[in-house]
Parts: sequence; structure tokens; C-alpha cells
Amino acid sequence: MATETNMLDYIGSKMDALDFDGDLNLNWDKEAHVFELEYTMTVMASADFDIEDNDGSVMDNGKVQYTDAVLFYDQTRMDGHDYVNDYLTVIPFNGKKGIDQATVDGFFNYFQTVLDDGESDLLDFVDGTSDSDEFTVEFSQSQFTQAVAEQPDAKLDVFLPYPKY
Repeated sequence: MATETNMLDYIGSKMDALDFDGDLNLNWDKEAHVFELEYTMTVMASADFDIEDNDGSVMDNGKVQYTDAVLFYDQTRMDGHDYVNDYLTVIPFNGKKGIDQATVDGFFNYFQTVLDDGESDLLDFVDGTSDSDEFTVEFSQSQFTQAVAEQPDAKLDVFLPYPKY
């Protein structure tokens, strides 16, 4: 069953409901039939630590930003697995039919945890209490799958169609 709310609007409303201090952006590439949900975490590092970015530049103003994205892709047009190394995760949808509500709701339920843990881990990283030399946000496919499975069965039959703009 399709709804009147398209996936772009629904994903946007779920983003608005997240409790996140960073920046969230939803980019729609109409030609490629993909959506990128980009997030940026910003924390202040202690002056006692030097933090290098991916390019090897040392952050000297104390502000540390971490940016990544989630790709929602049209599986009838592309193989999203070609992009798994470029994104936190990739989530397929079914052409103009769109994506089921259970997947979107489950994703955002789990994504809130990912953001919370990511911000906490980034703070630990920049204040020197982390044991790691590199920082990444962790996304567990099994926890995402579990979050989708916890959605009511009726949401599996509700499809959020691809936008017609």
C-alpha cells in the first residue's frame, strides 16, 4: 500500500525528529535516484592534544568535525554495494515504488543510537580517553536489521513512494 507521503518528505520528517546537536542534510540526486543523508558532528578538542584529519593536517583551532553520510539508492538503477566503502551504510529502495515504512522507521530508531554513541566516542577520542588512534562511527548491520524487525508488521506493507517533483 502506497501512502500520500513520499520518501523524501518522510525521511525529512524523521530527520527533524532526531535529537542531534550536529548538522543533518538530505541531498537528493534526481538523475541518479539517490538520497544522501549527511551528518556532521562537531566537538572541541583539548589544547593538550594534536588532532590530524584524513589529509594529515593538524587541527589548530580546537574544533574537530566528523562528516559521513548514509546512501539511500534505487536498486533498480544501481548496485549500492559498489558504494559501501564511501558511506556509513547503504540502504536500497525499489524504484518508483519507494521504500517500506518499517525500514525507514527502523533505520531512524537505530540511527539515533549511532549518532549518540558516535558523539560520545568522538568526545572520548578528542579528549584522549579513547584507546584508538583513529575515529570512525560504527554502524552494525545486525542491529539495523533488528531495529527494522521490531517494527509492526503493518509497516512492511506501507510504501513511501519515490518523489514525483
